[in-house]
Parts: sequence; C-alpha cells; structure tokens
Amino acid sequence: MFDRNVDYPTAVASYDDNGVNAAMNWCIEHRQDGDTISVWTSLKSSLAKSAKLDRFVQRYRNVEHITGRGGGTPTGRGPVLMAWPDMDDIGKLVQHGYGITALCVITWVPDRVRPWVTVTNPQILGDGSDWQRRSPGIDPVVLEALKGLTVTVNHNNTIAAGYEKDHVVSALLALHDAGLPMDADTMQGWALAHGWSGENPTHLAKYVRDINTGKRPSASRVLRPDYVQILRDRITSGDAD
Repeated sequence: MFDRNVDYPTAVASYDDNGVNAAMNWCIEHRQDGDTISVWTSLKSSLAKSAKLDRFVQRYRNVEHITGRGGGTPTGRGPVLMAWPDMDDIGKLVQHGYGITALCVITWVPDRVRPWVTVTNPQILGDGSDWQRRSPGIDPVVLEALKGLTVTVNHNNTIAAGYEKDHVVSALLALHDAGLPMDADTMQGWALAHGWSGENPTHLAKYVRDINTGKRPSASRVLRPDYVQILRDRITSGDAD
C-alpha cells in the first residue's frame, strides 16, 4: 500500500579525479531532454572543495547547486550528484526529491555510506577498492519483516511516534526476542534503498541499536504471538517477495 521502492539507477564514485570525472559523465549520460542535473553538498561553501564540481556547476546552465542545510532539494526532474553525504543526508534528500531520475554519490568516508552501497549495489565509478568489503547481510527473516514494514507503514509519516512507531518497534522487538541478528547500519541502508525517506531510516537504526543493547522502546501495538513464525513459513513456502 505504501511501497516506495527506489527504482532509478544509482552509482557511487571515489573522490579522486577519475571518480569525479566519471560521476559527472554518468549524470550527463542519465540526463534526458529538459532535465536539470543537481549537484548536492551539505553547505554552499563545500562546493569549493572540488574545483571540478565547482566548474561543472558554473559552466552549464542545466546544472544547479543545492545544499543540505535548509533542506535543499532538486527544483525539477533530473539526475542528482551528491558530494560527500552520509546515509542521513541521502534519506533527507530522497524524502522530497520526487524528481530524482538517477543518483550518484561521491564518497569521502566510505563507511558512512557502506551499508547503502551494500544493499543498493550501485555502479562503481573510479577507484572501486573501497567497496571490496561490504556490510553484513540481513537475516532472511529480518529481511521479510522489513519488506512487510515497507508496504504497511506510511513513509510520509515519522516512525518516531504514533501508529508507525508502534508498528516498527513491535516488529523489531519480536525479531530480537526470537534471537534473530539485526545490524543497525545494514538495515538503515536497506531502508534507504527501499523508499524509507527523511529521518525514518535513522530512527529505524536507532531502534535497532537500542534494542540490541537491552533497551525496549515503548510500543502499544501487540503482534500476533506467531508473527516471526509466519515470516519463517512465508520464506519456506516461497511466498516471500
């Protein structure tokens, strides 16, 4: 009902001359007539870190600069080139970036986006040595639970309160109580790759970290006692998505 899977092409580029050049060319290749390429940095001044990106923005009229501070999002349809974001930045951009047709991320600290890269499996541009190591995989039962939450939770709402929080937290507690392993970063990356936008992937990761350390976030929704077994049966029967 609320499925918002990301279905546009993605890429990740190294922060070197080859990577930056490849990232710009990739965005140009994915631009259609009438599209605008948006170059994202966290601050307006951050663009000066890369002379190549700065020239790219200044030289072409169909390239615009947007910033994370203040919630900058693309003003129209087209590819987005994010320079040095973390996973929270990607989530905030995707929340309102309905015109995104392709997304390329230039990395500064690979670990900040490694779970997103692991789950999204983007095209690797430039030096790909940082991606020889990926984040841990997701247990099949946990993955099935995430798929269910993706289509039942309204991702226009925050999962930090109300029905959405109750639904997510009760599921995570059930998974934990069944002894299933949950990796917060990998689950956050999966959520980003499957339409969980804004701060919801961050909230999801925080709930997982809290639960893994023994905390039990409040949730009024009570799941069926056989919730986890239903997930297992769905996988065994081949009914899992």
